[in-house]
Amino acid sequence: MSSVTYKGKRCVYCVEAPADTADHAIARKFFVVNRRDNLPQVPACKKCNGEKAQLENYLMVVLPFGGRHGDAAVNLQTMVPKRLRKNKKLQEELAKGLAESGGTAIPFDHTRLDRLFAMIARALAWYHWGVLLGVGYGAIASTFSDSGRSFFEQLLTKLPIRVARNLGENTFSYQGAHAADCPEMTVWRFSMYGGVSFGGDPKVPGPSSLAVAVTGRDALIKKLETRADQHA
Repeated sequence: MSSVTYKGKRCVYCVEAPADTADHAIARKFFVVNRRDNLPQVPACKKCNGEKAQLENYLMVVLPFGGRHGDAAVNLQTMVPKRLRKNKKLQEELAKGLAESGGTAIPFDHTRLDRLFAMIARALAWYHWGVLLGVGYGAIASTFSDSGRSFFEQLLTKLPIRVARNLGENTFSYQGAHAADCPEMTVWRFSMYGGVSFGGDPKVPGPSSLAVAVTGRDALIKKLETRADQHA
């Protein structure tokens, strides 16, 4: 869908500025070239599009290192080296962390993944159900080890309206649900590259295929933020 289609609509991320472009909810560059068709697009303003792109530029380099999906290895061999050559600062950061770990892990800033998935949750809420998170509503995301899977699967099944998608032959998959009486209340479960092992992240020891996002009233988001800080 062209940018013109979304011209004048409200940006799904800030819900204040008019959209300047059509943004891919999940960036095309996470996918190998032949798996980039039919990705969800949403209206976005230039500022939010730029902020999201910065998060994506970091994550499309580091996530393939821990991905279980075959295309993560393809990305690592064919696209990551080119991206690192264009980002010397990140290249040096990863090389230093790898050396400090004895060659076993690269450093990983999970907060950037959480921020990106919170933005993706906003985008998909609009894409599937036309939901805009205006004043009084927000989004939060976090990454969990595989042991937390059953709790969030139960949470998803408690909400009546659900959606599930598999993009790029399981390069990125998600399940989402929202409450009939409060469309802004949504829960999402994401998996990138079949799950990623965050060996360089003490917050998520061991393999993880579980990244979760929640949208809803500010009071709920603040409560979840408090819980996340207590377990950080």
